[in-house]
Amino acid sequence: MPLSEINRIFDERRKELAPYGLTVERWRPNLMRKSDRHNEIELNFLQRGSVTYMLRGRRYAIRPGRLTLFWALAPHQIVEIEGDAPYYVATIPLTRFLQWKLPAAFVNRVLQGEVIEERSDAVIDYDAALFARWLDDVATADVPWLDLVLLEMEARVRRLALTSALSDEEAGLQPIDDSRSSTVERMAVFVAAHYKHAIQVHEIAEAVDLHPDYATALFRKTFGMTLSDYLADHRIAHAQRMLATSPAKITEIAYESGFNSISRFNAAFKKHCGCTPRTYRKQHTSRA
Repeated sequence: MPLSEINRIFDERRKELAPYGLTVERWRPNLMRKSDRHNEIELNFLQRGSVTYMLRGRRYAIRPGRLTLFWALAPHQIVEIEGDAPYYVATIPLTRFLQWKLPAAFVNRVLQGEVIEERSDAVIDYDAALFARWLDDVATADVPWLDLVLLEMEARVRRLALTSALSDEEAGLQPIDDSRSSTVERMAVFVAAHYKHAIQVHEIAEAVDLHPDYATALFRKTFGMTLSDYLADHRIAHAQRMLATSPAKITEIAYESGFNSISRFNAAFKKHCGCTPRTYRKQHTSRA
């Protein structure tokens, strides 16, 4: 069977943060017993059925015919499926995505964890044809074809970015230049790899050889949030996912998510989510 016709399923033995690189594959819908995360931009395109992710503590249903994009560094886990039709998944290295110089407002939304969905019904057939072509081209592994796929991906994502609600000026953001992209990416990856531990902002800054004040300012200028908030966001998202998908005790979840006391966990959770962890669990497990 040609590689382009193989339908993949998630490998639960996969090492956390292991890179996918540039890929275009067909996946068979299946529930994931553990989350995945990797430092690529992920595109999903379904022609039939739906899959629902638990992503950053929220459920996102990927609808048929709607190209969907998100930054997969955040833990994501399929918790619900409808139908068994294969669907397309593409991954784009974050460094390549940042090199495209897309509108800063759009990039900021992606880096802050927003799931971006195509709004128009007019491009469904276009997207289906694109993914089918990309699948065959990537399977060849020939450099000229891979270069062409990246050019077409850039054009498609740029088209998606044009539907963004906010302009750069309205969002008060500046484009990410090459000198900043590698540094902020390293900070983001460091947080993603260590948020379960008792790390502090100064340790994140040290990891990229920057003064803590400068690292904080650079990160905020790029991501639109402080390093402290970004760290807390990862920890809360991890806790939300565990509350919704595991029977672990709330105290265990607090420590597993990187908090060093249950009181700090409860305070941070209520600040971010507007409810207690116990209430959140009741609301979300009732829907599972």
